[in-house]
This record gives sequence, C-alpha cells and structure tokens, in this order.
Amino acid sequence: MRFPRAANDPKHLVAGDLSALEPKKIVPIGLALLILGGWAFFDSFSNVGYGPTQPIPFSHKLHAGTNKIPCLYCHSNAERSRHATVPAMTVCMNCHSVVKTDSPYIQKVTKYYQAGTPLPWIRVHREPDYVYFSHQWHIARGFACQKCHGEVQNMDVIRQSKDLKMGFCISCHRQNKAPTDCNTCHV
Repeated sequence: MRFPRAANDPKHLVAGDLSALEPKKIVPIGLALLILGGWAFFDSFSNVGYGPTQPIPFSHKLHAGTNKIPCLYCHSNAERSRHATVPAMTVCMNCHSVVKTDSPYIQKVTKYYQAGTPLPWIRVHREPDYVYFSHQWHIARGFACQKCHGEVQNMDVIRQSKDLKMGFCISCHRQNKAPTDCNTCHV
C-alpha cells in the first residue's frame, strides 16, 4: 500500500512531514542548515573571551600597563623558544621579595617559591597540536605580543582576544608577505 503524500491529502498532514516539499524548496533549506551547522561547529573551536580564574589574581594591567614591565622580562623564553612560557618563580621574586610582601597573594607566591614548586597557572592561549607556532620567529621579526594576544597591558584578567585560527594567521602572513605554504605551520 502506498501512503498518500501530505500535499495531495491535507487530512493526513503530519507535523514534521517533509514529503510535501518540492525538491526546489528542500535543497536551499538543507544547504542553509548545513552552512549554519558547519559554522556553529567550527566556530566552537574559538576560545575568544576565555579567561580562566588563575590560582593568584595576576593583573597584566598593573604589571605591563601601569608599571611598564616589558612582556619579555617575564616571558623571556619567547625570544629563544617556540613557547613564551610562564615565568619562573624567581622572576616573580625578583620584585616581590621586597614589593607588597604583606599581600596574602604575594605570601602565597612566596610559599610556592620557597617550596620550589611552580604556581599552577591555567593556560589561556593554545594552538592545536598539529600547528607549529614559534614565538621566537615572530619576536625576531619585530611583532608586538599584542598582535596575537591583544592589548594585554589593559587586561586585569588575561583573556584570549583573537581567534588564533588558520584564517587569522594566513591573513597576517599575507599582509606581511610571509610564507603561506602548508609546511610553514604544519610540520
């Protein structure tokens, strides 16, 4: 037995029955759903706005902004390594062995330092494992940290401000006449 099509028999119209739609109408609807679904899926990999609560409230606005401490003073590995890395506790203690020693947060930093244990900072900026990004190459070419990390000197809480997806990087490489072949970043 053949079931009647909803368009031919309005008495048998069933909610959600798409059999009444003509192919000319289904294709654009399906295409729109595919595009929106794909956009939502791929956009979910963006960490823009991500700013976790850190074990110690550290203000880049105070340190890099007000006090004008250069990024490379704390993140010195950025000049010589693929990774900028979190500063060693000795870098913090260079100042905080005498500055704000009465602060409970600095006392907590001091305890970690004296125990020889690094603070368990939560990473904010991360590239996928299949991407090779070198801070050293970018610093050597004179790029400011703010190009990828945003206006860090104005942030009390570090947040990811750029999407750091392939399109962001390719766009920058094109603007600066840098290589855009695949093995530049995917080695």
